[in-house]
Amino acid sequence: MTSKASGNTKPAPDPKTTPTGVMHPPSSKSVYKRRRWRLILSFLICVLVPSVLGAVYYLDHASDRYAASASFVVRGFNSGGGGDLVSSFTGLTSSGSTTSDSYIIRRYLLSGDLIMLLEEKLKLKEHYSNPDIDILSRFDARRSFEDLMEYWARRITTTYDSTTGIVTFEVQGFDAAFTQQLAVEILDAADALVNGLSQVARQDSLSFALAEVERAEARLRDAQIALRQFRSNTGTVDPIINAQLDAQLIAGLETELADIGAQIATLSEAVAPGSPVLKQLERRQLAIQTQINTRRAAISGTTLAETVTADSLGMFEDLQIEQTFAQQRYASALTSLEQARMDADQLQRYLAVFSTPLPPDEAIYPARIRNTLLFALAAFVLWSIATLVTYAVRDHLR
Repeated sequence: MTSKASGNTKPAPDPKTTPTGVMHPPSSKSVYKRRRWRLILSFLICVLVPSVLGAVYYLDHASDRYAASASFVVRGFNSGGGGDLVSSFTGLTSSGSTTSDSYIIRRYLLSGDLIMLLEEKLKLKEHYSNPDIDILSRFDARRSFEDLMEYWARRITTTYDSTTGIVTFEVQGFDAAFTQQLAVEILDAADALVNGLSQVARQDSLSFALAEVERAEARLRDAQIALRQFRSNTGTVDPIINAQLDAQLIAGLETELADIGAQIATLSEAVAPGSPVLKQLERRQLAIQTQINTRRAAISGTTLAETVTADSLGMFEDLQIEQTFAQQRYASALTSLEQARMDADQLQRYLAVFSTPLPPDEAIYPARIRNTLLFALAAFVLWSIATLVTYAVRDHLR
């Protein structure tokens, strides 16, 4: 029996006869066993233990969080829905669109200005740093204001529908009454912001209209002063009327000249050429012709003195045109100012609230079962990825 057993058993190698540096591979069963235990141990440490801890936290220790929400839309009296519809497809905002105001409100709900306002009215930091809140959900009151802003961003969510223009926000708190009051204060702050933006726009429009009236009034005043100085320098009220009178005078002189010419022609046949009557008529004819030529030269400006008269007429026409244009612009500016004042009396933008914050009956956060399952799933996925990477590296090194 002993010889048979010894015949079937492989003799152990003699350390003295074994070559130096030769390694004998261990048994495959022992290798697989160690790997299996390591895998099980890593699963326990990386998956099971975190899952249990996550379940204990979410199912027992996590504080209840209440939520209150509100929905509203920014409306304008002089803006239609077409601008917002176009901007939803093109990404561009029209001049009468309220899309930009909606985005401003969304940014404002996450801003430090709102946090300071809520801190002043509701003691926001004191509520979120209550010792009764679990340590993972609680805010440390010793942290900075920037940390409070990051914490606030996790307690409020905002959405905007570019098609309908509806803005919705949801705020979370650890007390039902406080959460509703917090949502009401946020809604009031958003309404005040829209009113402030509308008031600034109205004041800017009114200021611009007033400035236009002042500029138009100054231009009209300058035109009137220039016209007054022109009349003072030339000694005439209206050179155009004077030119018209000159034209009428020339027409009368030409008529008289024609009559004298007819009389001279008639007397030339009846009296001698040197007759005193004929000479008197000829002298009168020459005087009238000279006067006609002088008047015409004054109007057309063929001499230096007469050119001054013609230039004065042209200057007066330019000043009169400038005065007429300044009067029209001043009247238009006054109309625009009156319209700006009418627009300033009415609200250009307003917050149309159709879903007000209601007191929450029960805490909807945290979603305990869902968060527990998600935490376990995340731990399992991370463990699986780490295991696959480890085995892949080990196989590559071999």
